[in-house]
Amino acid sequence: MTLHIFNPDHDLVLAAGSDHFTAPKAARDLYADLGFLPALWAQEGDFVLVAEMESARERLRHIKGRGKGVELVDRETMKRMLTNGTINSKELSIAPWGWDRNVKELLMGVGVSEAILPAMEWLEDVRNVSSRQWVSDNLLPTLVSQLNSLHPARFVGASFVVKSMAELRVLLQTHGQVVVKAPWSSSGRGIRYIDNTPDPSTEGWCGNMIEKQGCITLEPYYNKVRDFGMEFDVDDDGCVNYLGLSIFKTSKRTYTGSLLATEETKTEYLSQYVDVSILKTISETIAKTLSGLLTNRYVGPLGIDMMLVNVEGEPNLMVHPCVELNLRRTMGHVALSLSPSAAEPQQLMNINHTKGAYHLRLHTLSDGLLNTSLARL
Repeated sequence: MTLHIFNPDHDLVLAAGSDHFTAPKAARDLYADLGFLPALWAQEGDFVLVAEMESARERLRHIKGRGKGVELVDRETMKRMLTNGTINSKELSIAPWGWDRNVKELLMGVGVSEAILPAMEWLEDVRNVSSRQWVSDNLLPTLVSQLNSLHPARFVGASFVVKSMAELRVLLQTHGQVVVKAPWSSSGRGIRYIDNTPDPSTEGWCGNMIEKQGCITLEPYYNKVRDFGMEFDVDDDGCVNYLGLSIFKTSKRTYTGSLLATEETKTEYLSQYVDVSILKTISETIAKTLSGLLTNRYVGPLGIDMMLVNVEGEPNLMVHPCVELNLRRTMGHVALSLSPSAAEPQQLMNINHTKGAYHLRLHTLSDGLLNTSLARL
């Protein structure tokens, strides 16, 4: 049996490092309102740790056919069941949204045996691999090089690690319009745009990030045409398995929704922009590359955000194969867990905030028009 938990403060915990961390109200509200999410992919007999059981049950009831045989439990209930032996802690598997020191402390607080939880050294390594610096140093250059050797001049993507303001000024002389990013951040908040020269606010932000997190990354600005992503899972043997495509949309760098459709439909949509063989090459290359990089370092879900970009002088759209590496479960995984069969209608999945609460909404597309659905996200 598995104990699941949705911990939406995960990225913020990574950014905080070893500092004392208190989740902001928005993260606490997300957990309170959407803590039932793991019931969408949990197996019969599993447990999902939620803030309040009856509220979570009511929210789950609105998503028909999901969560059957899954038990939603709050912290006190889980602690009681572990204490009285109803559940043997050592027989549990643990599956958080993302692994970090705060979720480990939370689980120990409800009585989960430390023996089945990751060591702090392992969690710190997960934090390091989750950083944009690690992606810049270890993953992105390899992917772009390997993919361009297979499909010449179809891939872009560069990233530079900047450890001082002097380095930043030198790079700006060469690259002009750029995107600078904090090593760790959540929901697009750790990102700034610079057009040749940073304004005083952005310059101050860059200096502060370098001081607090050790560096920033600098990337050329790309003319984005479409976001998309690919979802994976790393098994106990270190093998990275491809799970499916994620077609999503963002607004002001924040996730706004996903398309729920079959893999065939999503592939057909992207084939308007890029050859299907290229998509297959991307998934295979990422799986092979990450299998070598993550063996004995990470087990669990991960997602990679990508984008199709328009490059001046190039006849075809080009692919940026790794805009972000999310070493955790993503909304793309949630969308995959809700994917319809070929006989069922396409849907839109949104998370919105109305009347002081977060809600998961599924909107059926009776016309089945993929282009229309994305425009409505």
